[in-house]
Amino acid sequence: MKKLLSIVLCALLLAGLFVPGTAAGRFDDGAYASVLTGSDFQAYGAEAYERFGRLLTLMKNDGLETPDSMLVGGDYTKLLFDYAAPGISQIRDQLTAVYPEADRERVVCIQGNHDNPVSGFTKTGFYDMGVYNLYVINEDDFPWLQGLRPGVELHVKKVAADLEKHLNDLIAAGDTRPVLVMTHLPLHHSSRVLYSDNLYASYIFNALNAAGRTLDIVFLFGHQHSGDYDDYIGGAVNFMAPGDTIRVPKAGMPGENAYTEETLTFTYTNCGYIGYTNNNNTETSTDALTLGVIRFTDDEIKVIKYSENGFFREDNVARKNKVGGVSAGGVTLFSAKLWALENRIFTWLFNLIAKLKALLAF
Repeated sequence: MKKLLSIVLCALLLAGLFVPGTAAGRFDDGAYASVLTGSDFQAYGAEAYERFGRLLTLMKNDGLETPDSMLVGGDYTKLLFDYAAPGISQIRDQLTAVYPEADRERVVCIQGNHDNPVSGFTKTGFYDMGVYNLYVINEDDFPWLQGLRPGVELHVKKVAADLEKHLNDLIAAGDTRPVLVMTHLPLHHSSRVLYSDNLYASYIFNALNAAGRTLDIVFLFGHQHSGDYDDYIGGAVNFMAPGDTIRVPKAGMPGENAYTEETLTFTYTNCGYIGYTNNNNTETSTDALTLGVIRFTDDEIKVIKYSENGFFREDNVARKNKVGGVSAGGVTLFSAKLWALENRIFTWLFNLIAKLKALLAF
């Protein structure tokens, strides 16, 4: 009987060998890669890291394949104390507990305003991630309370100039892979500007908005979860698409109306707050705690959020550049897509072997 069950199970599993994907639902969209996003794991205990695991499991149960990587936008505090080093380890542990085949080293973590510098933070700068390009900016390089820190404006200008250089290099090389840019602080105007929070955001915004005319850029941020600062743009879940209007702080002017209205050329969204929020829950604002995932298809970039109730929201942006461009490093997007397909096949085989081992041990 045991042998018969093994044969039947093998037959059923092998019958689905050439069926693409694992779910005929939320994630059955032909995407060739997924990037998880989350930030602000602040909480008074372990619940934020446990919540991350639950949100990840919900995504997997809905068919999300092994993610290519994860971007974490800072603030790992626990009981109001700095918790960055153990927090990063817990995030990686939760990821590999749900997805055993996930690469822990492709969890990119940056510094938030509640974090002391640790070796686990990815340094500010540009990174070739294979299926996409990445530029990260740590808290020390784009800090909060900017108006209270001497020399910050010049430093932010230097970071923005380096960002602009790398974006222009991509354009010159014909590298049309998506570009993800992540900082802890946002670029938009809010009441936090009144005490000089992100006074010099315009320098980074200008670099992105110029390159966004050519490149498919997604900007990710955290930080704004502790009050109702962002209720005017959605609360705890923010999303703006190219063509939308954004309020950008006037450099060095911490005023309630000290902003300019600019038309976005790039996608603008928060990572997804994991720990807590103090936003209001209204018709135009939410206080939902969410985990994000960005998915790349040939024609679209999809930004999806999950709460503990499951699927929360999806926003799609048409790509300016279709799959097929060549990167500065000589890696074609077709190669990146093929790598992602190979990864899905490996994941399927990994799960198949695990199921067979469990059955034979029964």
